Amino acid sequence: MSGLSAAEQAQINLSLGAVVVGNNLSELTMGIVLAVAWSYFSKFPADPWWFKAIVILCVILCIGGTVTDGIMNYDWAVTNYANPAALEYIHWAIPVGACFFSLCGLIVQIFYAWRLWVMSMKRNWILPIAVGCLSILGWSAIIWEVHVLATHHLLKDFVLVLPVTYIWLAGCVGADVLITGSMIYYLDLRFRIEHPNDYHAPQRFRRIIVRTVECNLLSLLAQAISVGLFTQKSVGFYYIITDMTFTKVYTFSLLVSLNSRPTDNDREISRKSLSEYRGGDVDLNTISNKPNV
Repeated sequence: MSGLSAAEQAQINLSLGAVVVGNNLSELTMGIVLAVAWSYFSKFPADPWWFKAIVILCVILCIGGTVTDGIMNYDWAVTNYANPAALEYIHWAIPVGACFFSLCGLIVQIFYAWRLWVMSMKRNWILPIAVGCLSILGWSAIIWEVHVLATHHLLKDFVLVLPVTYIWLAGCVGADVLITGSMIYYLDLRFRIEHPNDYHAPQRFRRIIVRTVECNLLSLLAQAISVGLFTQKSVGFYYIITDMTFTKVYTFSLLVSLNSRPTDNDREISRKSLSEYRGGDVDLNTISNKPNV
């Protein structure tokens, strides 16, 4: 390292340092996702097969993203350590990882759109379609960025995808905001409007709302940080730190939402208290008794 110039040393700090830190964070969040996934399969073994298939697919995408992050970290931090020339090129793991997290985000948001349709008693088609369109918009923007990165070779070419990055952010943020607001409406505000004097949201409804808001705020924060760092040239490659966690953030959001549902034992205990509510029995029971919502 002593033979490197100050400019070369600064380049290594801004690129290699970001990849090492991002890889460590990627592995940490992977462990969290595996723990939450184990909890899901333990608590809800009777869930529909396609629920489990979605969870397994998202976890596989997380594992794939973590593996590609580790390969890039090894190539840059070990194989090409102190080689500034190698750090000027786009590593193949970057577009591959983008494919993983964009697909995972699309799957999770489409799943949320389906849940909103069920919560509306299968009457509101506009809202799920809007969420789906915004999700597809964000996914399409990432696929275009992947194409650009796959056909260019230098890290400085990242500037070419900046305009489309804002489109991706708008699509993802718009979908997350619609999902969060709709969850709050269908699990709380709707009943308060219909029964302003005698309605109190069940504990499990409040738990689902809180978890949805927390997880969506987490994804929004990660996206905002990534785009914010991406627009600042002085931070170099450090925007990739949050990029390496996107797949895990989306999967964590899905798993936390599923784990917030009452188990069969919880549902049996609270069935009596729900039956005591008057004026909203059909809506509450329809939502609460569906194991796959």
